[in-house]
Amino acid sequence: MMSKLQQIRRWSTDARPVFVCGLERSGTSTLQLALSRHPALFPVRDVYETFAFTQPQRLLEDPMPGMARAYLGGPKHAQQFRVLAAELAPADGPLPDADLIRLFFHYAAHRSYPGRQPLEKTPGHVRRIPLMLRLFPQARVIACTRDPVEIVASYRKRLAKERAQGKPPESWGWLDKTPEQLVQHFRQTSQRLAEAAQTHPGQVFVCPYAWLTAAPEDALHRLCAFAGLPYDPALLQASGGQGRVDELLSQPIGRREDADTRRWVDADTAALVRAATAALMPLWNTPGIPHVEEPLS
Repeated sequence: MMSKLQQIRRWSTDARPVFVCGLERSGTSTLQLALSRHPALFPVRDVYETFAFTQPQRLLEDPMPGMARAYLGGPKHAQQFRVLAAELAPADGPLPDADLIRLFFHYAAHRSYPGRQPLEKTPGHVRRIPLMLRLFPQARVIACTRDPVEIVASYRKRLAKERAQGKPPESWGWLDKTPEQLVQHFRQTSQRLAEAAQTHPGQVFVCPYAWLTAAPEDALHRLCAFAGLPYDPALLQASGGQGRVDELLSQPIGRREDADTRRWVDADTAALVRAATAALMPLWNTPGIPHVEEPLS
């Protein structure tokens, strides 16, 4: 008879999660909220980022980090998860990272969202795609991209909003980046995405923001097919979400004219960013399963 841990490992091998990652400020939240309305996937109510693949041991903290705790369904579930993790841990220490990550999603699939397939979005998980697909070999990864100048503008707009609301630096420090720092981030993220596309062909799908918002129904049809799911019209419905950082996330996916880009990014900065990222655009701008023959420079 298999032990509980062996059962969890077997489940992880057979599970078909959908992981959304990619560039920050590129539509990951919009896409995750749409997919959460699919009857086969976790009905995650908001835009929680678990960081399960980058900071797994933090899942054992008491209290568990806020977004991961909300993802599981609140403090009660977080406590039950910690108890289970302690029961399954070896005598000489906590569960290793791989089993802790498996347990996190197994718990969510059986207690938080029973009968549903895992759905999770954390942009930074783009750096962990190989680990994601090693632990969940049937997973599908959707990597979001966006016009780099629009991303810079979105960073600056969100940073100004956070500061204006009087939030402490630790809540907005990740937004406080120079154009040069963001270009470096773009290159590193693209490199990881290209490498994952090479090593795991057919399991990564690039989702450009402009493509998703220009024809959302067609885009979501393709994304569902990639994930092995039937399309459901519910994906395009509006969803409630009072208190969200951006109330636009409560609206159906659609093209939105962004008149703020020029306000937040001057012409010289835009030219610098476009020149520095030109080599990345064939990967960023082509929706679908990427075919990368050589690593990006």
